[in-house]
Amino acid sequence: MSTRNRSSSTADEEKDTVGPLCTCGQLSTIERNISPSANNPNNKKKNSWLESSFVHLMAPRSSRSNKTGLNSPQHQLQQSHGFLEEFQHAQHLFDAAQGYDTELCMDCIDSVSAALEKDTQRLYGDVRAYQETVDAAEQRAKTLRNMTNLVNISSTEEAYQQEIYMLKSEVETRQEELAHLKSLYREQMGISKQLDATDHALQLQQNCLDVESKAFDNRRDLLTTSLSEILLEVDKLSLVSIPKALFDLQVDPRGLRYPLINQLRLAFQPKGDVSSEEVRVAWSQATQLLLFLGKLFDYPGTEWKLVPLADGAKLIYRKEIFNLSPGDCRSLMAWNALLDQIVRHAFNKFKTAGPNRDFTTPKHTNLHGKVTSVTSEPMNSPPFSSSPTSIGDTELARLDPTDHFGWSQVIHRMASNLLWLSDRGSELAAKQVTSMAHCTI
Repeated sequence: MSTRNRSSSTADEEKDTVGPLCTCGQLSTIERNISPSANNPNNKKKNSWLESSFVHLMAPRSSRSNKTGLNSPQHQLQQSHGFLEEFQHAQHLFDAAQGYDTELCMDCIDSVSAALEKDTQRLYGDVRAYQETVDAAEQRAKTLRNMTNLVNISSTEEAYQQEIYMLKSEVETRQEELAHLKSLYREQMGISKQLDATDHALQLQQNCLDVESKAFDNRRDLLTTSLSEILLEVDKLSLVSIPKALFDLQVDPRGLRYPLINQLRLAFQPKGDVSSEEVRVAWSQATQLLLFLGKLFDYPGTEWKLVPLADGAKLIYRKEIFNLSPGDCRSLMAWNALLDQIVRHAFNKFKTAGPNRDFTTPKHTNLHGKVTSVTSEPMNSPPFSSSPTSIGDTELARLDPTDHFGWSQVIHRMASNLLWLSDRGSELAAKQVTSMAHCTI
């Protein structure tokens, strides 16, 4: 009785006990899975979250069919799975799910199995495509190897080797040229720097030269102005005749008038309005002019001494004294002898000077820098030839002291020679002034 009651209670407990639920809300026990309701094809399958979770799985590739319309052997093998294989697969899934806390119902298991089956079909298709690709690549490689073996590539390889060797040689040559060009470039850069430094130094020197040139131009302008002033003074001095400035000697070429010196008449003796005092002073002026010309021409006569006084003049030859007084024939003869010696000395000096010292035509520089002559008259002899005792064709010793006309002609001739000597002295003085001015410049 107790046993029966215990059995009934156990059956009631089993009846009242509910198996674990799946996440989809259905029972997950085996009894539920094999219940008639589960196997009833009329029962509508409920959707669950597990079934919806496999929606993202890609559909399997369609199996290629042969020309007869039959499926591939792999697909036929898959269709040959029977109920036993499905049950074993489901049992394997149950065994795999034993390690999880979440229970799965048969519907979820079927969904998982269907998804895995579809993915397996896709993997089979991928494997088949990969296999076909590999077979095609192997076939192409095999064909290429066969073609390579058939062709003799030794000559081609040798040609390529030679070309590679030539390219290496060319590369080495180019590298050497590049190194040489780099060295040339460095050298040119050094030269360029040196040229830049030299150019800078030259520019500095040019600037210094420009400054010095401007200073030189300024100084040149000043010197040019000074030189112009000096040349102007030289021209003025060269035009000045010192003997003529001191002694104005005038001689009538025809001999019709008395010779004049500083407006004083040179006469033999007083006559008419010509006083003896005027005659003495006139001969004193003539003696001073003769003394000045002797000094100018460096006459070396040491035996003669001239004493020009205000009221008269004296000539001293050695120890003999000659007073230039009116009507004194001896004094006129001594004066003529001294004049003759000075004229000869001056004439010989001009004559022996030659072309290097042209006393006949002294030259000077004008303001424009041109050389001009003071006089254009050529060198000539004195107007009258003379000797210590004569002048012209007249012998002084033969003239009578009372021959007033003869002595007047002698005085005219001596005055003419004195004028010639004065002109030569003026030329010499102008030449000396010009030379001194040029030496000073």
